[in-house]
Amino acid sequence: MRAVNKIKTAGILGILVCMMICQGCSGRSVPESHSLTVDSTGVTGAGIKVGSSYTDWIDAYGDYEIQLYDGENFIPYTPDPVDDKKAADAASDTATDTDHDGRYMVAAFYVDEEPVSTDELCRTEGIDAVKLADHLASAEYLADHKVLFRYIIFTITDDAVSDIEFDYLDYNSEL
Repeated sequence: MRAVNKIKTAGILGILVCMMICQGCSGRSVPESHSLTVDSTGVTGAGIKVGSSYTDWIDAYGDYEIQLYDGENFIPYTPDPVDDKKAADAASDTATDTDHDGRYMVAAFYVDEEPVSTDELCRTEGIDAVKLADHLASAEYLADHKVLFRYIIFTITDDAVSDIEFDYLDYNSEL
């Protein structure tokens, strides 16, 4: 079980590094924590579930910082309903013909249970985004703060949500 947690933590930390470098650039809002949860029936805190339309997903999550998976990393993305629908449809037909595979991530840090962007954290803490992960995981910082990273990855194919992955990293108990 401990080995699984280390693998999970390593994977989440990889996502964090990509997100920290990119987040905050768009000026979009940070989601409240309930928006980045999934209940026992598979419905997100914003009311999205497998089968929800692309338009419903954009209505629920389009104001937040969204990143799409380009085959190697999650990169910043600003929704454009027409262009994005074409890309999602192409991904469902042949993933090699598109620059992403239909996966989109919405993620956020919560410090002391308040949503905060990486840009805001860097400004407040006076550090570069590249150093943020180490700073947030430091014993000194965790002694005074509760730090949580939540994310949801949506897969969208054929103009509908086809998969939802949800996870989080509790810095105070998992690092």
